[in-house]
Amino acid sequence: VTQAYYPVLGGVTEHVWALSKELEKRGHRVTVIAGHSRGADDGGLRVLRIGFQIPIVTNGAHAAITVGYRLGRTLRAIERTEQFDVVHIQSPLDPFLPLIAVRGMERPKIGTHHTTRDSNILCAIFPHFFRRMLGRLSANIAVSHSAEGLVRQYYPDVPFHIIPNGVDTDRFSPRIEPFPKLRDGIPTILFVGRMDPRKGARFLFAAIPYLEKTLPQYRIVVVGTGWMRKVYDKFIPLHLQHRVQFAGFATRSDLPRYYRSADVFCSPAVGGESQGIVLLEALASGTPIVASDIEGYRWVIQPGVHGLLVPPKSPRHIADALIQILSNSARH
Repeated sequence: VTQAYYPVLGGVTEHVWALSKELEKRGHRVTVIAGHSRGADDGGLRVLRIGFQIPIVTNGAHAAITVGYRLGRTLRAIERTEQFDVVHIQSPLDPFLPLIAVRGMERPKIGTHHTTRDSNILCAIFPHFFRRMLGRLSANIAVSHSAEGLVRQYYPDVPFHIIPNGVDTDRFSPRIEPFPKLRDGIPTILFVGRMDPRKGARFLFAAIPYLEKTLPQYRIVVVGTGWMRKVYDKFIPLHLQHRVQFAGFATRSDLPRYYRSADVFCSPAVGGESQGIVLLEALASGTPIVASDIEGYRWVIQPGVHGLLVPPKSPRHIADALIQILSNSARH
């Protein structure tokens, strides 16, 4: 049960899709319950759509919530028909669909917590209600200590299993064929993510004047979409806009090729990242990383081994780290 699924892009959607595919490989029957949305993509899975998705901005990023008339009754009807053995609820404390599933569905339920932020205002206002909801779960999973910490801030006695997000090392691999057009001898810096404030693309763009002082040639390839694209264009100096190529949305087959085509991957997120699936994808692809020194990323990246961590929101430090990697590593 998830309100984050295609066409909504992001880490939770990728978690649901990849986990479901792996469970199917192991012989399990998987059903995804998510909200209706224009341009919905089932991703090759069995998906039951209920209610409808409403786009929102939360925790510095674009997301969606699933609302609808009598969602609880609909979930219970599906449950009676399908006779699930286990109900796996993503972000179980989030309104509306996940929380309704926790409260109303009767089969054994497991919740996976993905969110990292400074506080949860709903838990602060209604602590006893959310404690009861957690008590309805047979187990709680967190994708990182950062995601666990948000819940433990209010409920320190709740037991957790820390199970990090995984990555498909057949899909993301050094064996993947890169794009020939990006292997022309010009160093390529890759950004993958939505054009959201939390993802920090503006700080990568603001690093361009510093890159220009040292690198005779380079390009920044941006894979991702978002309505703030035109806003972020303003952070690219007019006379240097040729340095940035906006690739837009990448298909499942093309995304691994972008990682393999890059000389360095940059994720200048400003915070709110519980782990960072994009980091795992870059690591599996054998691509060096420059990323912000934030809690969720610190849990994944060992500086000097997988790449470099830099202070958040610092274009100069981003540029210095990118130059260091591009100047000292052979094209892979």
